[in-house]
This record gives sequence, structure tokens and C-alpha cells, in this order.
Amino acid sequence: MSETGDKALSGDWEKISAFAFEMAEDMTMEFEGQSCNILDSEGTLVEKIGQGSAKRDVLAGYRCYVIRARVKFAKKSA
Repeated sequence: MSETGDKALSGDWEKISAFAFEMAEDMTMEFEGQSCNILDSEGTLVEKIGQGSAKRDVLAGYRCYVIRARVKFAKKSA
């Protein structure tokens, strides 16, 4: 059985109730749902995404706090 977030980090849509993604590498996040707060490595709010859909680049060291949403991540090409 996989852990929460594994499916999303491997590039597939995953339904999340509440989860904090700790980014280990630069990725692009696709989001559809209620709420996502993106914080940088210092804990400073970078962006607050409200209800709806969005596509954002997130950097290594960022944290994405997702609440009631579908998300997926794709590795950024060099």
C-alpha cells in the first residue's frame, strides 16, 4: 500500500484530504480543489491558492499544504 502523496509525486492525480508535501526537487504542481498554501524553505508564504484549479512551479525545499483537492506533480525538464 502506498503512502499519501506517493501517487501525486509520481505524476498521477491523487485525491488529498489534508497533506503537506515537502518538495525534494523542482516540480510543476497541478491543483484542483479547495485550498493550497505554498511556503518557501524559510516558512514564508509564497502563494495561497483558493478554490478552483491552478498550475504552479514549486521549488525544492518548498512545502505545499493541500486541503481537499486533487493534485499531481511533474518533474521540471532541465
